[in-house]
Formats: sequence, C-alpha cells, structure tokens
Amino acid sequence: MTKSALPFFGANTNNTGGSLQITNELLPRGRLTRGGFWLRHLTLVPIALWLAIAASQTPGSPFDLVPVILLTALLVSIWGRRLHDRGRSAWWLLAAAIPVIGALGLFIECGLRRGPPGGAQADALAAHPDYLTV
Repeated sequence: MTKSALPFFGANTNNTGGSLQITNELLPRGRLTRGGFWLRHLTLVPIALWLAIAASQTPGSPFDLVPVILLTALLVSIWGRRLHDRGRSAWWLLAAAIPVIGALGLFIECGLRRGPPGGAQADALAAHPDYLTV
C-alpha cells in the first residue's frame, strides 16, 4: 500500500509501505501528520492507558512498570514525530516541564497547527539547495 492509500494514517514509514507496525510506533523517527497524530491519540493511547491502569490494579507493583514505560515511549514517539513534521526537534517536548504554558504551547503546535506543505523533508531540501546544478 502507498501512503496515498492511507491519507489519514499520516505516518512516513519509508520501508514498510505505509503499514502500521508496533515497532515503528515506538520509535521517534520520521514524521506524523496532524490526522495521524489525532488518530493515534484516539486509538492507541486509550488502549495503552487502559493496559497501564489494568496492570497496576491486577498483578501489582513490579508489573505495572512495563506498561507505563511503553505508554511513555508511545507518547514520546507520537509527539516527537509530530514535532518533526512541524520542522522542530523532539527536544521541544521538554517544554512540557513548564507548567501550563509549556503543555498548552505543545498542544497548539502539535495538535492544531498544520504541517508545512510537503512536510519537513521538503523544507530541508529547500534550505540546502544543490549548488552544482544550474
């Protein structure tokens, strides 16, 4: 499948042909469109949150750490890839450490603003033109 066949998924998966794989979801590489960002927040995040809560209540103390670490990795991956699509580094996630203003700024930047036309890679190519061709 091509990326155009899955326009709402919004992940730039390069070698996987647009398919959703859990290993790709936990890596903060590539880009993520606004639609893909919201799709993951409405599907994957609630499931992972439910698993983390269920693990803390059912088996107990040492077993609840694994789902929490996976949920954190998933959130960092989703937000980091969306920041990459907006042309920013994933280090901008540290802005969430600033109470209220940092989290609100990240929400506006990632959840509400549209990515650049052609994505971050198109901007990188425009910033570094090939000077050898005329």
